[in-house]
Amino acid sequence: MKLNGFVGAALAALFVSVAYAAPVATDPMAEKVLAQMSSAFKNRAWSGMMMYTRGEQSVSLQFHQDVVGGKTIERIERLSGDPIQVMRRGNWLLGLYPGNESLRRGHNLPTGSMLALGQRIQHIKNHYTLELGAPTRVAGRSATPITLRANDQYRYSRRYWCDNETGLMLRSQTLNHSGSVLEQFEFVSIELGAPIDEDTLVVDAQGMQVFRHALVENTLTESTPIIRLPKGFMPLGQGAPDQEIITHLFSDGVALVSVFYEQVAGPAPEVTAFQGPTRALSRVLAQGTDYFKVTLVGEVPEALLKGLLEQIDTTRLPGLIRG
Repeated sequence: MKLNGFVGAALAALFVSVAYAAPVATDPMAEKVLAQMSSAFKNRAWSGMMMYTRGEQSVSLQFHQDVVGGKTIERIERLSGDPIQVMRRGNWLLGLYPGNESLRRGHNLPTGSMLALGQRIQHIKNHYTLELGAPTRVAGRSATPITLRANDQYRYSRRYWCDNETGLMLRSQTLNHSGSVLEQFEFVSIELGAPIDEDTLVVDAQGMQVFRHALVENTLTESTPIIRLPKGFMPLGQGAPDQEIITHLFSDGVALVSVFYEQVAGPAPEVTAFQGPTRALSRVLAQGTDYFKVTLVGEVPEALLKGLLEQIDTTRLPGLIRG
C-alpha cells in the first residue's frame, strides 16, 4: 500500500465512541469550539497552503476542499520534493506518484461512521481534558487554541487553533506525554469558498502512477479477535472480507488505529517503527501449525499497540483469515 510518508500522514490527520471511563472536568467553551471545528471541516469549501513538520523535517502542502451536493472532495498536493498528490472523491482514495504512467488497484481501505457530533464530543471528554487558550493569529486570521489533554498513556494530547470566524482548523499539534511536539500542521494562507453544484476538480495524471483505493464502509462488530479494547477505543470499520489481508479500524473519537491480519509461512522477528506520532508494531503469532502476522499502525503511543497485541485471541485467527 502506497499511502505513507508526509502526504499520507497529512491526509490521515486531516480527514480525520459510548464511554467506559468517568468524565473529567472540562472547559464548556472549549467544547463549543471543538464542535464548531468539526462542523466547519465537513461543511465548508476552502483551500490553502500549509507547512507540515515532523521532527527536523518539513514539507509544504497545498490543500483544497470542495463541497458538492453536501459531500466533500479533498485534495492534498505536495509542493516540495516529489509532486505527490492524494485525493478523496466519493468512495475512492487516489494516490498519484511519479513514475511510469499507469492506473493500479490499491488495497481497500476501511472507513466507518463516527458517533453523532454531540455523542462524539461527550465520548472525547471522557478520555481527554478540554482546555481553551488565549486568542492569537494564524495565517493572518484570529484563532483560538483548544487543547485535548490525554488522561492516560494510551493516547497523545492534541492542540488545535480554530478560526474564530469559520471554526476551521488553522494549526494542529500532536504532543507526547512530556509536552514535546511530535507533529504539526500550520496553514500559512487560506481562502474560503462556497459549495458548488458539480464536481469540477481536474486530475492531471500525466506521467504519474495512480493508485486507486476503494473506501469500504463495513461496520466492524464481533469479528475482531481482540478480546478487550483499551478504554475509549471502539470498533469503527473493516475492509472487505474477501481480501488476503484483513483490516480492522478502531478509534477513540480522535485517534485512529488500523490492525492488519494475514497468514504467513512461518515465524519472523517482531518489527517496530515510528515516524513522528505514528507507531507501527508487527508480530507473527502461532496457532497450532499455522502462523499469522498481525500489524498495528496508528497515531498512538506504543503502549497501546502492545496492549492490543496482548489481547488477541489466537484461536480466532484461522476463522478470521479463512472466513
